[in-house]
Amino acid sequence: MKKILFFDVDGTLVDFGASTMSKNTSDALIAAKKNGHKIFLCTGRSYNQIYPSLKAFDFDGTVAAAGGYVVTGGKVITHHVYGADKMQKIIDAVGSNNTGLIFQTKDGSITNNKWADRFVDAFSGQFDMTVIQDNPTFKDIIIDDDLTGFATRYPDVESTIYCNCDYHIDDLRKILGNDFVVTLSSFKEPEPYSGEITLAGVNKATGIADVVNALGMSQEDTIGFGDGQNDFDMLRYCNIGVAMGNAADEVKESADMVTDDIKDDGLSNAMKKLGLI
Repeated sequence: MKKILFFDVDGTLVDFGASTMSKNTSDALIAAKKNGHKIFLCTGRSYNQIYPSLKAFDFDGTVAAAGGYVVTGGKVITHHVYGADKMQKIIDAVGSNNTGLIFQTKDGSITNNKWADRFVDAFSGQFDMTVIQDNPTFKDIIIDDDLTGFATRYPDVESTIYCNCDYHIDDLRKILGNDFVVTLSSFKEPEPYSGEITLAGVNKATGIADVVNALGMSQEDTIGFGDGQNDFDMLRYCNIGVAMGNAADEVKESADMVTDDIKDDGLSNAMKKLGLI
């Protein structure tokens, strides 16, 4: 039976601090395609933030922005955006405090100097600065320091990443209410003051369902691979959910299978055990 395989990026396809897949991982993906399986990126990153090496790889499509932007067969089949009102809600909640914010669209990212400084502080503690500078999140980013009318200028935002928030994640969830879902970050070392803000009702599982419907296949044909907090929906929705060995314990508990660490060829090992390659 041919399957549709969905792969998270950070900590799953690509190790933290890297921008390309290992040879064993890329060889496993090529072998899966040769065996007739479909392979899809499934990431919280906006399309613009996906590493060029992954865009150049022969994936059959992409679930980006945690389900907000879905492409299959070169055609956009789903695109969810905040709109000005929901953008303003985030600005009102944390835009003027010490939180670092980066708003993500399919074409680029938007921040201001104060928000960007918070991210540099947060990232520099975990990554080499050259890695930060080469990260698509920061390349060609729009810097806009004028908060007046900010929300109306950027209504096409799909998701938000934030760091060093004044509010614990549980408190931020209460403040933002039912319009949004707030999850822990995909940083190497997640902590409860940094995370991702996505639209309620839009997640990796809904994006995967859009792909399944577009291909005329079944949920039973899906296998998802991930390691982070924003992979819960994917791992639970897919017929088989595979957690990486480097995933947090709660992510592993939501999976059907736990493979090895990304540094120990976790993806290719799992694909072999599942008979995909």
